[in-house]
Amino acid sequence: MTASSPIVLIGGSGLGPWAWERVTPILHDHGFRTITPQLRTTGDDATPANAVSLDHWIEDIDEALSDQADATLVAHSFAGYVAAGVLERRPQSIRRLIFIDAVLPQPGRSWFDVMGAGVAGFMTSLANDGAIPWFSRDQLDQLYPDNGIGDADFAWMQQHLTAQPIGTYTQPAINEPLSAAGVPVAYVRCLRTSPPVAEVSAEKLGWSYRTLDAGHWPMITHPAETACVTMELATS
Repeated sequence: MTASSPIVLIGGSGLGPWAWERVTPILHDHGFRTITPQLRTTGDDATPANAVSLDHWIEDIDEALSDQADATLVAHSFAGYVAAGVLERRPQSIRRLIFIDAVLPQPGRSWFDVMGAGVAGFMTSLANDGAIPWFSRDQLDQLYPDNGIGDADFAWMQQHLTAQPIGTYTQPAINEPLSAAGVPVAYVRCLRTSPPVAEVSAEKLGWSYRTLDAGHWPMITHPAETACVTMELATS
């Protein structure tokens, strides 16, 4: 990895470039260049959620990488689907893919396909104007009881969080297994997320594996540790 090789950071559901504000200064202090792409309808982008699909998000990252080479792609949570789709379309631009507590797509299957009709129906019932709202404080603590997000963190996040377009759940991300791209893959599991987001272990063939003693949003609650493991994997 050279000084000009970027680390591309993609946040999970509801997050935008703002979610990495506590991590990027640390990476910059260590000489790393970062890119935090803007996905449609996240952050301050005004695209209507009902007009956004998973393909659109993959296109957004693909465009951000159009003039890049040797990039390390870092994907958190649902962004695992986005990053995997980008890897399949643009493997020549990607040096390594790092999943941080991310969901892992299956070839030819959407997130709704994997989760099943019951979950798909329930999630769809929550949608408003084509998007699913982020968690309330009570929902967050119930679903992720050891999340580590304090009240001040949550208040800051609420200023920026956006709803998840339902269309991102209905399309497959990849047609071939992740290994088909021939790019090294690493997985960072957050130990305080229970049950685990993905069934990945240190023994998974061909993958680097690390853990963080953190909840599901380590870029918010443990930015220094998140930066350190990202730097270590990006240069390994």
